[in-house]
Amino acid sequence: MQHPSEAKVAKNTAKLLALQLRNIQIVVGENERDFDNLKAYCEQKHVALLYPNDQAQSLVQQRDEYANLHAVIVLDGTWKKATKLYQLNPWLHHLPSLKFDTVDASEYTIRKSKHKYSLSTLEATAHFLNLIDSCNVDALYTLQKGMVEEQMKLMPVDVKARY
Repeated sequence: MQHPSEAKVAKNTAKLLALQLRNIQIVVGENERDFDNLKAYCEQKHVALLYPNDQAQSLVQQRDEYANLHAVIVLDGTWKKATKLYQLNPWLHHLPSLKFDTVDASEYTIRKSKHKYSLSTLEATAHFLNLIDSCNVDALYTLQKGMVEEQMKLMPVDVKARY
């Protein structure tokens, strides 16, 4: 689920996921009406939300339980926008929520977050695929690294110094 403001951003890692993964759908919207089809799908299938809310279960501890998901929803946007998506869509609160126990620091250095271990959408998805499906996700990280390097080349020196 992608916040509309994120869809226009050049540093959008969900776009990179769509280039690399076959079985992905990006649904852009903000409120419940925007996600009617997704909501209906979730009512019929075994779907979980990758989002560290208070009810989120540890992926490591619950790995076997979530190995047979039909889909996982990842909220794409800044933390503020992802939280807004979660709040404006109460149907998400009824899905099982998953979180990582630990993660490495983000390599997505062209965006800042006040959260110590914030991950890009690509990193969160890659980490999930690696943990649950034992997928080799090196190509995803390489793709993100290349995009970060290209974006850094375009930044003015004073802006680049902040990253």
